[in-house]
Amino acid sequence: LVKDVHEKLNKEVLDSKSIRESLKEIQCDVEKFLNLQQTARYYELADEIDELGVGIWNSSITLKASRSSNGTVTDDELVALFRQVGFFMVKAGVETSADIDAKNAAKLLTLANKVGKAWLDCGRSDKADELLRSVSLFEDAVLSWENSAKAKNPKSTALVVYYAYRAEAAWKMENSHVANLMIQHATEKKYLDNVTTKEVDILCRVCFTIGSQASREGKASEAIKWLKKCHELISDYVPQTNSERTKLLTNTLNALATCYLKNSVHDESNMDLAENAVNLCLEENPNDVLASSLKLKIMKKRNNNPIPLEEVYIKLMRTTQVTKENLKILLNAAHVVSEVNVMMALRGMDIFIEEKLSETRNINYIERTIVTKFHILGGIDLGDFELNDAIKSIEVTLGFEQRHGIVIGHKTKLACQTILWQNGDKNYSNQKYDLARKWYLAAYKWMTAGQVDDRNAAILQRKIALCYLEAHLLADAIEAVQHAKKHERNSAANFYILYHIEIERRQIEEAIRYLHDMCKGDGFHGNMLAMAANEAYQKGHKTILVEALKEILSKHRSGEDVAHIDVFVLLRCLIRMTHGSLFGSEPEKTSLKDCICSYFEIAFDLLESNYGDKIAQHGEEDENLSRKSKVPLKELEWFFKTAWNMGLEFCQQAEGGSDLFSIRLFDVVYKFLCEYPEETIEYTNQKKICVFASLCGKLFLARRQKSISRKANLLQAALTSIDQYKKLKKVLGKRKRDDAEENNSSTQNDAILVILFEFEAKVRLGLWDELLKVLDAAEAHDFEIPSKIYERMTELLINEEGCPSTVVFSTLQVLLNSIMKQKYVDIEQFSRWFRMLIITAMVKDKSAAMQYFDQALDILSQGCSKGKYPEEEIQWLMVNAWNCGIDYYSSSDYTKAKKWCECAISFCKFLNNGLLYEEEMRKSYDEIIKNCDIDLIDEA
Repeated sequence: LVKDVHEKLNKEVLDSKSIRESLKEIQCDVEKFLNLQQTARYYELADEIDELGVGIWNSSITLKASRSSNGTVTDDELVALFRQVGFFMVKAGVETSADIDAKNAAKLLTLANKVGKAWLDCGRSDKADELLRSVSLFEDAVLSWENSAKAKNPKSTALVVYYAYRAEAAWKMENSHVANLMIQHATEKKYLDNVTTKEVDILCRVCFTIGSQASREGKASEAIKWLKKCHELISDYVPQTNSERTKLLTNTLNALATCYLKNSVHDESNMDLAENAVNLCLEENPNDVLASSLKLKIMKKRNNNPIPLEEVYIKLMRTTQVTKENLKILLNAAHVVSEVNVMMALRGMDIFIEEKLSETRNINYIERTIVTKFHILGGIDLGDFELNDAIKSIEVTLGFEQRHGIVIGHKTKLACQTILWQNGDKNYSNQKYDLARKWYLAAYKWMTAGQVDDRNAAILQRKIALCYLEAHLLADAIEAVQHAKKHERNSAANFYILYHIEIERRQIEEAIRYLHDMCKGDGFHGNMLAMAANEAYQKGHKTILVEALKEILSKHRSGEDVAHIDVFVLLRCLIRMTHGSLFGSEPEKTSLKDCICSYFEIAFDLLESNYGDKIAQHGEEDENLSRKSKVPLKELEWFFKTAWNMGLEFCQQAEGGSDLFSIRLFDVVYKFLCEYPEETIEYTNQKKICVFASLCGKLFLARRQKSISRKANLLQAALTSIDQYKKLKKVLGKRKRDDAEENNSSTQNDAILVILFEFEAKVRLGLWDELLKVLDAAEAHDFEIPSKIYERMTELLINEEGCPSTVVFSTLQVLLNSIMKQKYVDIEQFSRWFRMLIITAMVKDKSAAMQYFDQALDILSQGCSKGKYPEEEIQWLMVNAWNCGIDYYSSSDYTKAKKWCECAISFCKFLNNGLLYEEEMRKSYDEIIKNCDIDLIDEA
């Protein structure tokens, strides 16, 4: 196994894992041998194991030396394992523990100490503690060694080192009691008087290590105890002055001073002890950097005069040799001084940079120092006067590259810029806008001195603009935004600030322009729009606010979430504000009314589309939501009532009582009502009223339209409303009502008007085939329709070109029947429309029209006495019948001529001067009779 280990060690690539496994196997076998050796006493084998163990031990020395010499990192744990295995093998070559002599025990204890040190060096204090405790029998054997002059040195050396390492291992294992006990044994005078400086040095370093660890763990009192012990050992037992002693002593005194400073928070007397420690350190080494730094801390805590403090500080910065360790201490000292006076700290750092670092030309040190300088600036609040000096100091640093030809890295510049930027943000949040602006300007200058980041440069200029804006320096603010545009031309943030500036300048149109530009700019965010709307509201600019809310609505409809704004609240605001702006010229009013209608229509679309969202959100039906659309009932209530009231208002304002906007509102009210959860009679009636109002508006508006296409669209829409009305009426008719509301006169009047409107719309659209169906439906009603309705229908037909005579004829018949059904017949009305019926019939078929003349004679004979049927109408009947007869006579149709003439003569008896008419007619009638008889003879 040992041979295998040596072979693996000689390979170029060290297989640490394999070597460890072999060493552990060797140790296991040695332990087995030791157990057997208690009784077997195989001394020859023990000697051979001892010899192999020496080889293993020496290999650990070679391994450590070779790995360090060729630049490879030494595996300290592997070295410790080599030593432990070698120690066990050497131990196996010695007689049994019971028989071992003190001299050999001292040697083995010394070897054990080295193994323990190896484990401590690699951080395995548990292994060190375990091993050192396992050789307590050797300790006992050494303690029993006679105190001869020859034995005192090896005995004391072995025990002092043993106790020292046991103390360190115990402390690191958090067993402070054992650590204190061990250090007491180690520092007994009888041992220290018989050891060399080397052993004392080991003891001092253990005390220093434990004290430093205790200090790091916050155990200042424990640390002081160990460090004082270290100082006493150095002072009493290391009299010779050398670099190692000086270094250990100064490190101990500095550590002591640091612990005293920590304890001075609770006990001010520790401040004097700290100062004494620092003074002792400086006496030992006047150029000790850490001691000078601690002296600065003490002077600061004692609130000493700044002048002496500055002298110490500046001397420290000027004289200290630049090393990695010293740099850290110097930068910390600068922080300490900055708490007393910022400008003093900056002056010292400038001296250090210009006089020391420029000579070293170590870019890493230079960059660290510059960043620290900027951190000092960033961590302390400065007044206006101090800030001006600080900015000058910044400008000095800016020129460092040019003065010394040293290029500062981009990351360092970025870090410095960030610190300046953060200072600006801090002052801005504290409303110190002038100071904030100066910080931002400094950051901008620092940035533009190197590689420019357009994004950050634009942001800084916008922040500068905001500072000017807060100070009401509007021209300067505009100039800063122009600078920002050089870096980001179309940034939404630029337009946002310009929008604010124009609001302050009360330039409404410009503010609105920038508002729209902002929404189309690069990097736009919905929060900008929300803040812009709030700004307009706070400033009381209603026009701008409306535009902002419109933009928010537009963004919401396109799927963008604007600061979690409730879109229904937004729509309500827009509707109220737009309605409140209905003044000015007619074109302006028209535009605003169109906007109002659009908002209501958008509200309905959103309410309807809310179905899926609400279901997804609640997962089940919500009693506060409509069962149809799953929208809040309060939203429906507000929108439907407001739309209805505004629709009525627009009707009153419109010429002729109707306009397109009121129609749109009535239509959307109907849609809102259709979303209600229950079809109650109340809601159904409200829907019916909305449909009726919309129907009236569409028809009245169509009458005034000159555009044929628009008129046709309105009429078609009116017919759609009529169908809706009929469906609602049918629904109401099926419901049982105690108050019989459906039969009241108001409802009948509405129904009668709907019939007339349907007839009119179809007449205007030329739907002739459907008109007779309308008439049939009108006659089928269970209530009487006034004849004036049929009169209006007839008038519509007469005035409409292209109407078939059959339709006119049928309508006239229905009209006349309606007149005759009345309780008190208006004969004058009847006679006027009866004449129209005859005219229509004669145009269609003159011969067939005879029946209507006969019907007139019957009416005159049965129900009308002289003076009741209008004289001029009777005369018209007589004249037209006579003219027909003469026409037939002229065409030699004597039979028909005779018939029509006799009809005409029959009307004479109903005229006041009828005898004269009859006498005159009979002269011609006799001639007609003669010709008629001749025709009869010829036929016979």
